[in-house]
Amino acid sequence: MKKICLYCFLFLVCNIVFSQTAETKQQYLGVLTLTQKYQTDANWTEQDGKIVMDHFQRLQRLAKEGVIILAGRTQLESNDPDMMGLIIIAATTKEEAEKIMHEDPAVINKIMHAKVLPFDVAVQQELLTSPEDN
Repeated sequence: MKKICLYCFLFLVCNIVFSQTAETKQQYLGVLTLTQKYQTDANWTEQDGKIVMDHFQRLQRLAKEGVIILAGRTQLESNDPDMMGLIIIAATTKEEAEKIMHEDPAVINKIMHAKVLPFDVAVQQELLTSPEDN
């Protein structure tokens, strides 16, 4: 029990120490859900598809810039209530993360709703590299 308390204390201290810097980027979870209209496949137009492609290309660009840590979606049907996209954003403030989400073409064009929540990755798998990368 003492070990568990010690680990929790050390984790808390590390979080406090590393969050002291003014410019430290925090992590935020962006949640995207389809608006009611787009939960029915028959309502999608070719133009809507182009907007979603712009959305995807923007996510790729932001990932290359280091703004987005990862992005993905649940592999469910459009009408499934658990269908959503998740984005982990590195930003200095929640307002900055919200701005990133609300400037998304799919959000601007009312294809998706966006929500931002404070988030911290606690455990992360190390990325595997190929022998050629060493």
